[in-house]
Amino acid sequence: MSGQSPGPIRVLVVDDHAFFRRGLVSVIADEPDILVVGEASDGDEAVRKAAELAPDVVLMDVRMPHVNGIDACTGVKDAAPDAKIVMLTMSDEEDDLFDALKAGATGYLLKEVSITELPQAVRAVVDGQSFLNPSMASKLISEFASLARRGKDRTRPSSGTEAPLTGREMEVLRLIARGLSNRAISERLFITENTVKNHVRNILEKLHMSTRMEVAIHAVQSGLIEDE
Repeated sequence: MSGQSPGPIRVLVVDDHAFFRRGLVSVIADEPDILVVGEASDGDEAVRKAAELAPDVVLMDVRMPHVNGIDACTGVKDAAPDAKIVMLTMSDEEDDLFDALKAGATGYLLKEVSITELPQAVRAVVDGQSFLNPSMASKLISEFASLARRGKDRTRPSSGTEAPLTGREMEVLRLIARGLSNRAISERLFITENTVKNHVRNILEKLHMSTRMEVAIHAVQSGLIEDE
C-alpha cells in the first residue's frame, strides 16, 4: 500500500457502546493485514489513545458523550497527524457528514455497513482514498453540484503559487470530484492504477491540499464539474 510501512494496518476503535465496539473489533480482527491496537469509549479517550498508540486508522463513532467524534477529530489529528479517520454513525444527516469531512475525516460509514465494507474502508483510507457510504456519497455529490449551480462566493482563495495542472491531471481531478476511486479512474482513462496514484499525488502537491475531499470541493467551487 502506498505510503504504508510494512506490517499490519494499526486501528483504534472508538465507540461509547461496548457491545458495538466489540463487534467492530471482531469483524476487523479476523483480517490478516489489520491489527486492532486499542479501544476508546469517547472523544477524550480517543485523543489520548491516538497519542499513545499512533494508529494508522481511527474508526470513530459520531455521537458520543462528553466529546463527540466530530469534535474529537481535530484532537486526534493533532495527536496522530498521519492517522486516517473513518466516522461510523447511525445518522444519515447531511450536516454530520459535512462537519465530519471539514473536521478531517476521510471516511464516513453508516453503522449498517456490511462486514466486507469495513475492512475495505480501512484499506482504502490508508491507501490515500476517501471512503463514503454510497448513500452519503450521493448526498455529497448532490451538494457539490448545488454549490456549483448556485455559484456562491465560496471559492477557495488562491495562494498564487499553485502550479498549473496538466491536461491528464485535469481529467483525473474531474473524476475525483465525481467520487470515482483510483481503480475506477484507471479503467475510465485506460491507465494503470499506479499512474492514477501518481497523478493524484501531483494534484495534491500542486494545489497545496492534503485530501481528495479538498480536491473535489476545489473542483466544484472552481466550476470544473459544473456541467456534470
